[in-house]
Amino acid sequence: MQTDLNATREPRRLALIDLDDTLLGPGKQISSANRKAIDHLRMAGFEVAIASGRLHQNIVRFDEPIGGMGWVVSSQGAVVRHARTNELLYEVALLEKEALEIYAAARSAQLSIIVYHRDGVFIEQESEWTRLYGERAGWMPELVDLSKLAASGVQKVLLAQSKAAMASMRSGLEISFGKRFYLVETDSEITEVLSLRANKMFGAEAVARKLAVDRCNVVAFGDGYNDVELLSWSGFSVAMAHGRPEAQKAATRISPPGPPETAFARAVALMLRETGDRPVAQR
Repeated sequence: MQTDLNATREPRRLALIDLDDTLLGPGKQISSANRKAIDHLRMAGFEVAIASGRLHQNIVRFDEPIGGMGWVVSSQGAVVRHARTNELLYEVALLEKEALEIYAAARSAQLSIIVYHRDGVFIEQESEWTRLYGERAGWMPELVDLSKLAASGVQKVLLAQSKAAMASMRSGLEISFGKRFYLVETDSEITEVLSLRANKMFGAEAVARKLAVDRCNVVAFGDGYNDVELLSWSGFSVAMAHGRPEAQKAATRISPPGPPETAFARAVALMLRETGDRPVAQR
């Protein structure tokens, strides 16, 4: 007979886990060590939630290798939805005028536009950069008239060009949009534009409130620029040793060195050791 371990431990605790380059290794697979680490978190009494920049539909395809998903923070924190019940807990979209303004600025700068919408991922024309995005994400965006999406459900807009072009434009983007939108560099060729109320921290707050988990009992694991706010906010956090310096600075600890595909497993072991938690075998 199995015991609901989350129900037997007080206070409740929550673990938020980034996907790409944290739980997923370079090959976009979950190593056996990382999979076991998720079990260790659950056996230590943690509710496990995924927090990723990916679209919700793209995240839930990992349900089986993760061993079953619950709450999912997607699109950089713009949406929080339950993987099983489909309950929508949090959603913040760009206003129509904001989306149209971002499109216009991107076209003027000859940047490729990729739009995350509640119905999918869309582009207005193919380019080297949209194809590169598709290869990395594992799916290709759909060609549409982006203006028809602007009135509803635009979660974020990705602006893409060469590394050199994006580097030269970032200061201008910050001047134009930095005070009104959340800007985050997720790849050297991509800057994402979202609502100021859309980052992983806000999604984590929504899940913690729903589960009645105090901030001090939240742990987080991440590696990138888009994890900084979450890592800073959480009661205990671990950045991957191969991650961005900004993420490492924001975190409580950095995972021990080793292969990137098992960094998350080492991060969980470190967190459990330092917090004094121990996995309890199910019976």
